[in-house]
Amino acid sequence: MTTAKQAKLAALCLLLVPGVAACESSSAQSEAHPPAVVEEVPGSDVKTVQLTDDAAAAAGIATAPVSAARVASELTMPYAAVIYYLDGTTWTYRLESKNTFRRVPIKVKSISGQVATLTAGPPVGSQVVVVGAPEVLGAELEISGEQ
Repeated sequence: MTTAKQAKLAALCLLLVPGVAACESSSAQSEAHPPAVVEEVPGSDVKTVQLTDDAAAAAGIATAPVSAARVASELTMPYAAVIYYLDGTTWTYRLESKNTFRRVPIKVKSISGQVATLTAGPPVGSQVVVVGAPEVLGAELEISGEQ
């Protein structure tokens, strides 16, 4: 793992999600059966993350849909799906197919209780990760949890 990835993990763990599984040590995974397959998205610095069934279950992955807001150009989604990245940008993980996720940028207009109103984000009906996003981010950054 690169020093930059280690620094990102440290900041993520300390600032955003202390105590989650992606930030704690875990039992060693067999190299023959990694818990996630990470692939580049052409023309982007974002990757797709495909978790095994066991890894998705261990992370407790749960999704919820993006909805239309009262204002036609806005969206809503559970606040739990909002990821604050280290550089201050906001993201969410969209379900692409079974246990396969892609981090997509969002623009948060406001937060009211457990609902985030967005001015930009995934289309209405998209499923976004509301439980387990830190683990998916850890997999995307190729953080094994054993650092």
